[in-house]
Amino acid sequence: MVPAVDSLGPPMVNAPRMNVAAEATRSLAIRFGAGRASNGQGEEGIEVALPVPVLAGPATERIASMTPGQCKRLEHGRFQVLRHPDRLAGIAVCPIDGDLEAQSYACYRDLFALLGEDQHAYRVWHYVPQINELSGGLENYRIFNIGRRRAFDDHFGALAESQMPAASAVGAPDNRFVMAFVAGSETPRYLENPHQTPAYHYPQSYGPKSPSFARAAVADSMIYISGTASIRGHETVHQGDLHSQFDVTLENLNQLAQALGFASWIAVTEQPGYNLKVYLRHPRDLERLRPRLEEALHAEEGNTTILHTEICRADLDLEIEAMFSRPASF
Repeated sequence: MVPAVDSLGPPMVNAPRMNVAAEATRSLAIRFGAGRASNGQGEEGIEVALPVPVLAGPATERIASMTPGQCKRLEHGRFQVLRHPDRLAGIAVCPIDGDLEAQSYACYRDLFALLGEDQHAYRVWHYVPQINELSGGLENYRIFNIGRRRAFDDHFGALAESQMPAASAVGAPDNRFVMAFVAGSETPRYLENPHQTPAYHYPQSYGPKSPSFARAAVADSMIYISGTASIRGHETVHQGDLHSQFDVTLENLNQLAQALGFASWIAVTEQPGYNLKVYLRHPRDLERLRPRLEEALHAEEGNTTILHTEICRADLDLEIEAMFSRPASF
């Protein structure tokens, strides 16, 4: 159970108090294709609307579902949160007002304060305004990474890299930074891809602070696969070649499947709750890529959402993430 706000780790300057609503809630959902980012309470819990265009598949993604009667809705800092006795899920929608680093840092500080000493972050999603554009000579994604890594270092110190969850970061077309998370009391197992440099060890050519995430996480009843793309080591490969980028992305997904104990990604597609999210930089690539998604990833209308958005690196044309139920043997 999450402790009262006054006992949530180190004191924070001007930290808002936690307001707990008595009513039961069920799910935290993101609805894509909206006119602008907004948050609020949906019919079955918390629903946030994002102005990220949907190219195919379901427009609403439920990132967490909790049993009615055991789940409460609360507000903490910038986040609206669903709290179960041993699970948390939350989302924040924050106007940038010219300081993305500060908002990134503040959201993570709010998250760590909420988690306290007994909860762990499993999976985090970020939607970063104009992610590939420059602000003050530095790409917005790299500015976001400065705030994120600074928050990890300030909170965890030398243990920061061992506490980084599965994550993704893609673009959003308005001026609101959106961050969603799933967390819980079970200690997660974070995994890396042997064919890729851990993101938190990227060289400084990728920005003053490296990205702060693991390639996958096993926790509670789920397995979360981070945003996966055409990267070997730390370098983008096959710039401008969609199908070759897909080949490398598929190789990386197979590596993660094997790290998890599956024979290949095909075995992953057979798991209950299998869901994909595909990010495409260019809508024109949808029809070219769809047959390969169906064949190699068993992407179907009901289990795959395809979004049109910028990706964290300007030389990447696609990124794929997944989540699915954790087998009983894990």
